[in-house]
Amino acid sequence: MTEPTQPGPYAGPPTPPHQPTAPPPGWAPPPQQGGPSPYAPPPPVGYGRPATPPGDPAAAADRASGALLILGALLAVGSSFATLDKSVQYVDEAEKEPVYETVAKAWSYTSGDIGGETESVTQFSGLLLLLGALVAVAAAVLLLTGRGRRLPLGPALTVGGAVLLLGTTLSVLTEAVNDTQWDGDGRTTTFGAGFYLLGVACLLALAATVTTALATRRATTAFAVPAGPPAFTVPAPAGPPVQPPAPPTVPRA
Repeated sequence: MTEPTQPGPYAGPPTPPHQPTAPPPGWAPPPQQGGPSPYAPPPPVGYGRPATPPGDPAAAADRASGALLILGALLAVGSSFATLDKSVQYVDEAEKEPVYETVAKAWSYTSGDIGGETESVTQFSGLLLLLGALVAVAAAVLLLTGRGRRLPLGPALTVGGAVLLLGTTLSVLTEAVNDTQWDGDGRTTTFGAGFYLLGVACLLALAATVTTALATRRATTAFAVPAGPPAFTVPAPAGPPVQPPAPPTVPRA
């Protein structure tokens, strides 16, 4: 017997390393918690986190139009209680001593001697401004809440509210400007705070009308789908060819 080269008990041959056994065909590891299922089909090319949808420009334009209408309506109602124009009559133009004046407002028209008795009559221009402001506020609510696009008559109501506010403010402004045509020797007309407030309200109503009309047209164009060629359909796979029946065999005599 051959003596061992090292003293001590003989440990025997070295143990071979453990080799992992190959899994059988068709076997998959159990899914981990929170991970994708191994049995799910592979994701399509380019799969990942969905992109954030871009903002709707029509919705942003509706919110801007609604804010313009509300601000214009408030200015229109506030200007109806302020002085639109004031005319002063002079006896002697050189001395500039006023003796007679008229004050025009949207709800009243006052005239009389300075320091004496005055006479006031009611004007209905304020009623026009109030009506236009109420309709404009209703249209602004539709625009700010997004109902202007969902209702069947929403676009017509929103554009109509902006146009009505524009028409009423422009009409009252024209009446105030008409008072200046009587100016001449011994008479002078000046505009008051109500005129300038009403002018700003008219500009806001004009801007709201333009933005609302453009947003309505843009949304209508976006929803209109042009007619195109019919979609291509993949034909169904054909079955196996039909084999003709074999001729009968005649036995030989």
